[in-house]
Amino acid sequence: MSGHRHERAESLLLQEIALIIGRKVSDPRVQGVSIVAVDLSPDFRLARVFYSTMFDQTDMDALQKGLDHAKPFIRNELKKVVQMRILPELAFFYDPSIKRGDEMLGLLRKLAPKDG
Repeated sequence: MSGHRHERAESLLLQEIALIIGRKVSDPRVQGVSIVAVDLSPDFRLARVFYSTMFDQTDMDALQKGLDHAKPFIRNELKKVVQMRILPELAFFYDPSIKRGDEMLGLLRKLAPKDG
């Protein structure tokens, strides 16, 4: 039963964090960020938030710093909409899987035979 509760909490956090970043965070460093997954610790005290971006970010450090700077604001907004006894601390991690998948699709398109 607690596994189901854990999954629901991760799903809710993913949805709400993505919404807050997309609509309420005005920092230009975090524009174009997609939230990929949320991994909640078993004690619900830490949420590892995995993000990705499709843009060619030459300065991923600025993106990470923008998310870290927005952390208190995001947590404050989460308090308003999420009914959890313990609101977890947020930790942001870059996930290159979407970018890598896009590159693989590009390679596959180049290999596909062209109909004459």
